Amino acid sequence: MRRVEWRGDLFVADLDEVSARLVAWPLIPRPFRHTLTFFLHPVDGDWDVATAIRMRAYRNLPEVSADAVAAALSSGVEGKLQAKSPLGRVEQLGPVLLRTMPDGGAPLLTSRGRVYRVHSVRVSAREHRSFSAGAAPPFGTAAELRRITVDRTRMLFRIDAAAGTVTSLGELGPRLEIKAPTRATVDTVRQALDPGGAIRVRPNASLALLFQDELRQRIDPASAGFPEMEIKFDVPGGLVDDDADTVAEAIADTFEVLLPAPARIERVRRYHVCHDGDAGAECTVVETASGRLSAKRKRGERRLGLALLRDTIASRTTDADGALCSVDHFTGELGWTCMAMFEKAQTKIPFGLPEGRAYLVSLDRCTAREGRLDQVEIEFIGTVPGSPFPTAQTVADDLALLGEWLVAGPLGCRLAPGSGSKHAFFRATA
Repeated sequence: MRRVEWRGDLFVADLDEVSARLVAWPLIPRPFRHTLTFFLHPVDGDWDVATAIRMRAYRNLPEVSADAVAAALSSGVEGKLQAKSPLGRVEQLGPVLLRTMPDGGAPLLTSRGRVYRVHSVRVSAREHRSFSAGAAPPFGTAAELRRITVDRTRMLFRIDAAAGTVTSLGELGPRLEIKAPTRATVDTVRQALDPGGAIRVRPNASLALLFQDELRQRIDPASAGFPEMEIKFDVPGGLVDDDADTVAEAIADTFEVLLPAPARIERVRRYHVCHDGDAGAECTVVETASGRLSAKRKRGERRLGLALLRDTIASRTTDADGALCSVDHFTGELGWTCMAMFEKAQTKIPFGLPEGRAYLVSLDRCTAREGRLDQVEIEFIGTVPGSPFPTAQTVADDLALLGEWLVAGPLGCRLAPGSGSKHAFFRATA
């Protein structure tokens, strides 16, 4: 029987409102609380998302933690091996058992003549509800055919290939999936659940966390005392989806790409523009989809040639260890006052120069009820291990040349010199 599926992500701050509408439909019981999705990559090639396969399993974990995942792998996890195409089609490859190797390494298995190693696992706490007319226990095929699945919490873990150790990479935020026989039914249910449009198709959050982790291993970041250095452009006509592909292709043609294909980090976050009484500081609370919060404080804005320099204090690991509380409580503890909020959809493409210095092109689409600001930035992020650390003047010279390269490229005719920070823009429009 034909089935149409739609998946969307939302911020945990919006989950209660959606959940209040979900209770109108009966809960379909399941014997297991947790869904485990293991991602496996061939051992005979470079790390590549396109060649990955997955194994789906169901367990009742005592807790969602690295230790619980490691214990499950040590005892063995049975599940269904699958290959998923970019278009969403799933090929069933049969049942398998994953177990930590006798030497402690990550699990291996052979499928279709290739050996695969487990690289990561996503753990979800799920619930299923039927919106089929008259659905009630025991639920049959009709009830399952018209179903809403909610991943209330999702966490991602990396599994080290050599030691088999499990490391938490952070939380992904809630996700909702609607299944029905027709697109019209799916759209009707979406509108009933989410009239305000809080649930949207988002970038692959798992891939963003994996690539953030991968980049940390490939780059030595600037020391805490080194200023944030970047060059900034406004895009008055706005960015579109294809722009990220265009910039990524230009980078691949000119520089050393620092991540596997698709070589970019895509994420969506909310930023709460605040002030702390210091007129020279820009204070922002960063909110992830999972509800994790961290504080970002920038001050001392100055110029070195075309480069913008600021002294910045920010967290690089908000997804994993950010505070779990309300924004009001968080700002109250800091003594900050919130003035505005905007949402930023961001594509970050890291690359390296021959001398080992590493930079990041960031395409930012920022929206709020009061306005929209699209910008493209090039930011210094550190050095490839073994490379000498540069002076601020060297980085400023690099940024001037990289800015010329960007303006001469395919987006150049749409770029304008950066008019200011996002903090200042949304503070002014509030």
